Amino acid sequence: MDKAIEALNQILGIAVQIVFTAVGLWSGMKITKNKVDFVGMLIVAFSCSLIGMLPMPWGLVFSLLCMFLLLWKFAGAKIFPDCLFVVLLSWGIGVSGKHLILYLAQHIK
Repeated sequence: MDKAIEALNQILGIAVQIVFTAVGLWSGMKITKNKVDFVGMLIVAFSCSLIGMLPMPWGLVFSLLCMFLLLWKFAGAKIFPDCLFVVLLSWGIGVSGKHLILYLAQHIK
């Protein structure tokens, strides 16, 4: 039973991270006046979260690099400062949201 709960916590954490990261990407691109849709940012966040499952530190490095390149290529954003700040900010929002939800899930039991 503990393994099932642990797997559910991991799935919940990844889902929350994807949604929070997509919201961060979408709002950051809107602030920088780049025309993007939320579904596109959700796809970027999902693909980067999958890449982020690689062992540390490679998962983190490749995930951030992938997010940076996808925004630069498909959103038409400037490399610096738009892509760099939006990627770092949205990644921080996603990871913080994931850890907050997992923390709350452990303490609400």
